[in-house]
Amino acid sequence: MRASFDARPIDLQLATTQAAVLDLFNDAPGETLTYAQVKARSGLDDADAARVLASLSVLKHKILAKTPDTRRVSPTDTFAVNPGFTDRMRRVRVPLPTVEDKKRVVEDVAKDRTVAVDAAIVRVMKARKALTHNELVVEVVKQLSRVFKPDMRLIKKQVEHLIEQEYLERDPDKASAYRYLA
Repeated sequence: MRASFDARPIDLQLATTQAAVLDLFNDAPGETLTYAQVKARSGLDDADAARVLASLSVLKHKILAKTPDTRRVSPTDTFAVNPGFTDRMRRVRVPLPTVEDKKRVVEDVAKDRTVAVDAAIVRVMKARKALTHNELVVEVVKQLSRVFKPDMRLIKKQVEHLIEQEYLERDPDKASAYRYLA
């Protein structure tokens, strides 16, 4: 997208949503739009509207002037084209911040770790056939320490899970020992 500012025209490399938002200001030069107007006219939801407006007004390239001039975009903000925008480059790439669903990422990591702990327990028990709880924990931690530091509660929980799945059994002679079931 080619944009003309007071200084000179600049080629902007934008995401489609960023270009659509900037096009809203192309229709009425000098017009100030509120957050709600931008959101309604562009058809974006709250999260996407905030991301796009932040990329255009708060981050490195301030193509839009935001009032009040703060680091966060809020629903009470107003936006206008920044006529004084300049850049030493003729072509400017305006990145769109990535959105990560942090909760989903944390859940995926937790699931991957439980699988890794299960696999480590089975590997150790398959090789040793019988171990006490403390020996098992030490071996599992040793195996997984290169990847992550496993939580002791997770190891205990997964041992119980493997007992339920009949991969392991408690030693009838020793309460704190386990045997591998082939």
